[in-house]
Amino acid sequence: MILPEISIVMATYNRSNILSYSIASVISQTFENWELLVIGDCCTDDSEQVVSDFRDNRIRFINLPVNFGEQSGPNNEGLKRTRGKYIAFLNHDDLWFNDHLETGLSTLLKNEADLVFASGIVDHGEEIPLDVIGIVSNRRGYHPSLSFIPASNWLFRKELVQEIGLWRPARELYLVPSHDWQKRVFNAGKRIVFTKKITVIALPSSSRKNAYLDRSQAENEKYFARINDPDFRVQLFSRVIFDFGQFYYHDEKIYFGRFLRRKIRNLLIYFGWNTIELRFFFKFGKGGLVKKYRKQRGL
Repeated sequence: MILPEISIVMATYNRSNILSYSIASVISQTFENWELLVIGDCCTDDSEQVVSDFRDNRIRFINLPVNFGEQSGPNNEGLKRTRGKYIAFLNHDDLWFNDHLETGLSTLLKNEADLVFASGIVDHGEEIPLDVIGIVSNRRGYHPSLSFIPASNWLFRKELVQEIGLWRPARELYLVPSHDWQKRVFNAGKRIVFTKKITVIALPSSSRKNAYLDRSQAENEKYFARINDPDFRVQLFSRVIFDFGQFYYHDEKIYFGRFLRRKIRNLLIYFGWNTIELRFFFKFGKGGLVKKYRKQRGL
């Protein structure tokens, strides 16, 4: 049996209407030696049928018998079942450009890294400017107080699972489980690098009120229709630059607010604080951020 080089874990729960777009973006990858483990969090819709309809033996659907209620449970189940040398995650509402795996793996191997972060575009909805993630200071590099990189942007050596451990559940954390895991990788002194190429489009349900109740899919369909357009990536990044300039630099209140927050954040980092975790500690409490997201999503 030929084992896959990369194992991809996709946690899902009752959003079969968008699941096909994310899976199709995996199938379109230029790097083809992968397996995809779609882990249902006790799905009760037709997610299994959606997966089966692809008729691709590289894809497996595993449905948990009991609902865990957030990503760490199904993602950990997926991690235990992976067979590849390298592991990637793809959130079920996100999309990959077709060179995502190829770019991530070549970057990891070239730099002899443990974990690679891709850059990506985040669409939080119509009222918020597009955002870009996975860009860090050349001088400072990655720090968990300065950057939150969603799991859809990761590629890492499988050995990290043994060295760092599985995801910790949200109820034990002030951070979300994915941010907690990457913080633990950083604290362990592992080599983290960036691809410096946009290969992910994120459409987080946490930014969309009642995304699960309404079963909204128009945005996923719109982005997927253009994901393989060679000019689309450039057009998106141009919009990011335009929105960023308008929103952050031509509004004095926002500009000076960001300046002051950056100074305070750097001071706290100097004294060893994780500023994102500190903010969530006071604002949400342990497990509170994921509870807020569940309510926002209509769960």
